[in-house]
Amino acid sequence: MDAPEGEATYFADVALPLPIPQLFTYRIPGEFYELIKPGIRVIVSFGRQKVVTGLVDSIHQNAPKVYTAKPILDVLDADPVVTSQQVDMMKWMSNYYLCTYGEVINAAFPSGLKLSSESKIQLHPHYDWNDTDLPLDDKEVMLLSALENKDSLSYREAADILELKSAYRYIKSLVQKELVIIYEEVKERYKPKKVKKIRLHGDYLSDESLLDELFQELEKKPKQSDLVLFYLREVPIFQQPELNKTGIAKSAFTDAGLSVSSLKTLVKNEILVEFEEIISRFDEESQVETKEIELSEIQQKTQAEIFEHFTTKATVLLHGITGSGKTEIYISLIQQALESGQQVLYLLPEIALTAQIVTRLKKVFGDRMGVYHSKFSDNERVEVWYGLMEGKFDFIVGVRSSIFLPFSSLGLVIIDEEHETSYKQFDPAPRYHARDVALYMAHLHGAKTLMGSATPSLESYTNAKQEKYGLVELFERYNQASLPVIHLANLTEEKKRKTSVGEFTSLLIEAIGQVLDKKEQAIIFQNRRGFSNYLT
Repeated sequence: MDAPEGEATYFADVALPLPIPQLFTYRIPGEFYELIKPGIRVIVSFGRQKVVTGLVDSIHQNAPKVYTAKPILDVLDADPVVTSQQVDMMKWMSNYYLCTYGEVINAAFPSGLKLSSESKIQLHPHYDWNDTDLPLDDKEVMLLSALENKDSLSYREAADILELKSAYRYIKSLVQKELVIIYEEVKERYKPKKVKKIRLHGDYLSDESLLDELFQELEKKPKQSDLVLFYLREVPIFQQPELNKTGIAKSAFTDAGLSVSSLKTLVKNEILVEFEEIISRFDEESQVETKEIELSEIQQKTQAEIFEHFTTKATVLLHGITGSGKTEIYISLIQQALESGQQVLYLLPEIALTAQIVTRLKKVFGDRMGVYHSKFSDNERVEVWYGLMEGKFDFIVGVRSSIFLPFSSLGLVIIDEEHETSYKQFDPAPRYHARDVALYMAHLHGAKTLMGSATPSLESYTNAKQEKYGLVELFERYNQASLPVIHLANLTEEKKRKTSVGEFTSLLIEAIGQVLDKKEQAIIFQNRRGFSNYLT
C-alpha cells in the first residue's frame, strides 16, 4: 500500500544489527504512517532473502538516489524501545571504538528483542505435479509429497524426511525447476511468562440469586460443587468483588486435590472462566528492610566529602581499602537518589560478585531493583529492559552489558571495583570498556558517577590527582577491623645472594612452610593478568 492519495511518500532510515557502516532507507507503507516513529523496531528485508529487525533512526521524505527503497514489512512496537540518550551513546560508541552502529545495536539489544528468521520451503504458487514433465529424483518426489500434506517445511524437517544431514541440493534443484519456493518465517524470540487462572463468571456477581440456583443444580454433582466452594473460600468475592477479576491460579485446584475433569466442565458451562495472566519471571521480594543504613562516623564523613565533590565535579573516585564499608556508603547514596526520583545504575565487574550482593540489596530495595547479566535467560533480560522503561525498576544492578539499558532519568552511576579488567569487552565488536562508556552515559544524562576501588586503576587515580575527578580516601576498616600484615620481599637482592628458589624468595618459602606445618592452606597470586601490566 502506498501513501494516501494526495499525500507525500515518507521514508525511514533504519539501522540494522549488522556490521554495515550506513543506515538504509525504507519506504513507509500507508498502513504504517501513524505507527512509525524513531526508536521503534521494524521488520525489513535485507538482501534477497534475509529478514531482520531494524531500529528506526529518522523519518523524512527523501527517496534514496542509488537504490529503490523497499517497503517496511511490519512494525513491532507501539512505543520506542530505546531512549534518545541510548541512541546518542550507541552512536558515540561506534565512533569511539571504531566499529559500526549496527554492531553496537547488536550488542545492546538482548536476543529476545531481536527477531530470528528461519528459511522454509513451500510449493510454488503455480505448482502442478500432473502438468510437469521435468525429471524428478526420488528424494525430490519425497519432498513434494510431504509438501502436499503440509503447508511448509524447514530445512531441518526436509533433511529428516530424506534421512540426510542436509537436503540443500534437492531443495535447490526443486527451486530451479520452479516447483518450490523458499521464504523466511519470522519469529519473535521474547515470550511473556503467563499463568493460567480461574475466576467466577461475572453473572454470579451481579445477581446472588443465580449463585443459590447454581448450588441447587450442583447438589448431585459434589465434585463440581466442591470446586465452586473452594474458589469462594479462596476469593472473598462478596466482601471484595474486585478480587474476582484477579482470580486464582488454575494449579491451586489441582494442588488441593480437586477434580480436573469437573473443572473443565464448569469452564465449558461458563460457570467458571479460564484466562491467562502475564506475570513476572522474577520472584517477588516480600521482606524489605525499611530501616536506614547506619553509617559509622568515618563513613558519614566520607559520604559528606563525596557530596561536596559532587557540587563541582561529575565524577568522584572513592579510594577505600578492602573492608572499609564502601558498600554501606553506596547503599546510602542509592537510597537518597531514589528518594529524589532518580534512577540508579550499580555496575559490578563479574556475575559472581553480582550474585553475592544482590541478596543483600534486595532486602533493602525490594522489587524496585532489577538485576541484569548474561546468566539470566533472554526473556528475563527483556523483562528487565521493559521494566525499566515502564517504571517498574528504578535501580539496576548488573555487569558491563547493563550500560545498554534504557534509562530515562539516570541520576547516579556507581562503578564498583573500577580497576577490574572484566569491564573490558574484547570480542566481538564493539570492544568497549564499560567504565568509560558509563562515564559518557552519565554525562549524557547529567548524572553523577562514583567509582570505587581499593586499588584504583592508574588512569582513574591520575585523573583524580589532576583534579579532573574528585578524590575521597577511606583508609580505616569498618568496625576498626585490623588490616593484614604485608611484608615486601626484594626478589632482585635474593637472586644476587642466591637465596631464592626460582621466583620464590626465602621469606616466602619460610612463610609457606609455617602454614603447611599448621595443616593450613596458602594461596599464591601471580600478577600476570590485566591490561596495565607495566609501568613506563
